[in-house]
Amino acid sequence: MEDQGFLEKHYSVFVSRVKSVMPIADKLFKEQIICEEEYLQIKAKNTSHDQMRIILCRVMQNALMAKSCLVKVLKEEEPLLCQELEESSSQTSPGVLQSQEADPIRWNRYSIKHRSKIEELLKDGSRQWIGSILISKNDKYLIVPKLRGKQIYLGLKRDGTEVAIKRIIKNNENFENEVKVLQDLNLESKNIVRYVDFEQDEDFYYLALQLCEYDLEGYMDELRKEETENKVTALKKVVKEVLLGLQVLHRAKVIHRDIKPQNILIDSEKNARLADFGISRRLEDDKSTVYTARAGTKCWEAVETLDQTEKTGYKRSSDVQVAGMLLYYILSDGKHPFEGNNLWEQEAKIREGNYSLDKVDDVVAKDLIERMINKVPEKRPTIHEALNHPYFWDDVRKKTVLSNLGERKEVQYYEDLGKLYSILNNGSENGDGKDPTAEQITEACNKIPAERREDILKLMGEDLTKLPNLCDTAKKYTNDKTFSRWKTDLSEIWNDISTKLPEDLIGLLRALCNKMKHAQDEFYGRNMLNHFPDFFISLYGLAKDLSWKIDDAEEKP
Repeated sequence: MEDQGFLEKHYSVFVSRVKSVMPIADKLFKEQIICEEEYLQIKAKNTSHDQMRIILCRVMQNALMAKSCLVKVLKEEEPLLCQELEESSSQTSPGVLQSQEADPIRWNRYSIKHRSKIEELLKDGSRQWIGSILISKNDKYLIVPKLRGKQIYLGLKRDGTEVAIKRIIKNNENFENEVKVLQDLNLESKNIVRYVDFEQDEDFYYLALQLCEYDLEGYMDELRKEETENKVTALKKVVKEVLLGLQVLHRAKVIHRDIKPQNILIDSEKNARLADFGISRRLEDDKSTVYTARAGTKCWEAVETLDQTEKTGYKRSSDVQVAGMLLYYILSDGKHPFEGNNLWEQEAKIREGNYSLDKVDDVVAKDLIERMINKVPEKRPTIHEALNHPYFWDDVRKKTVLSNLGERKEVQYYEDLGKLYSILNNGSENGDGKDPTAEQITEACNKIPAERREDILKLMGEDLTKLPNLCDTAKKYTNDKTFSRWKTDLSEIWNDISTKLPEDLIGLLRALCNKMKHAQDEFYGRNMLNHFPDFFISLYGLAKDLSWKIDDAEEKP
């Protein structure tokens, strides 16, 4: 048996059918076929599919000895599977079209939606083998309508893997780019459509990809039949997984450039996956922008790419704005934030930053979308920052953030800081607009208990220059919020709420942090983490403005 050919031919079978991967990785590590870094990457993956892909891709790039070692280990760990594959190899000649009667076609059934069509394909006399790919070019096997010189058909690999076969006319300038992107090991992810195989004939390329159950629009049609709560949860999962897929791309320095509903697919396990990398482009090592001719789909383009002429500059932030549009589309049941009567009107609204988010009720989701679709690229979050937005925080994360920020000295001393701020504004809520004198600062500081005075001056500066920014930022994130009169609201729940705390966001943070510590049963029983819908997005904004670290998850790139 020729080891490299055996591994390549049955790549998809090993990925889909080997369930216990770590014993294989252990033996390869012991034999020094994979290094420690690769071993840890394998161990960190969540699924056996992803673990096995890394092993196969790494080993198949190495010398013959490594491939032979992997085959030996597979025979030890998966003897029945390897025997089955060897027997099937001896019975068929890869790449040769056999008669329908003599053709022993394997089929590993996963898809529910496409099952009946695949059954029909297996009985269809028009089917043919293109290398290791089984396909019929009858239009009834098209998964999506014909698009710009390419068609996507249902098909099978010779090892039985169900695939979507993208047939592309040769000399297509984007094809080679798409294959390179899909074969990049850095893009191995359950949120990116998986590359399976590639074949060609005289006129066409055939790119075999993981077969998914739905495109985004089809999946949303299915979800409309669900109960409201189930639908909301499922759509939020799609939103997060779209961003996770885009995060993988951006970490690999790839800009997608064609984010839109048609390029989001849902697999048989209901994972959302990014697809179609034909116009994706990779950033050079030291660059943050790639310059090309304008690309993408009308009304799914970032504002900064619309009016450039000869060469258009694309950054990661360009993907971010379009991903924000897509998030609104998902959560609004198919609406666009820059809705217009036609494509030209929509594009004009993108240029102007004239959007509407009124079809989404969730204020936290709106806040995330607004940040992502910001007209100014520099003000948009990175994908990592978007994934760390409060929209994705569960109660555990909210508790951690509340505790971390509530323990900051600025918050712990906020009652004293509020008094200082009031004194320095001449006891008036609005103040007189004049900077305090040295005498006023000394007088104000002398009213702070001595045991806290030194800490406060370290925090706010000897001349208290940092104090106005702290308190003014708290006010900024309190105006017109549901908690702007939090003392009145919470006094109906607790009769010991401090009347001395300023009635702003930081004052509320201090009060909630105290209650979370000292009145836990009532705090959690009344669901206080979610009592004020806009509390955590306001806290998130304040922390960003003041450069406060939210929690450890914020730092992981």
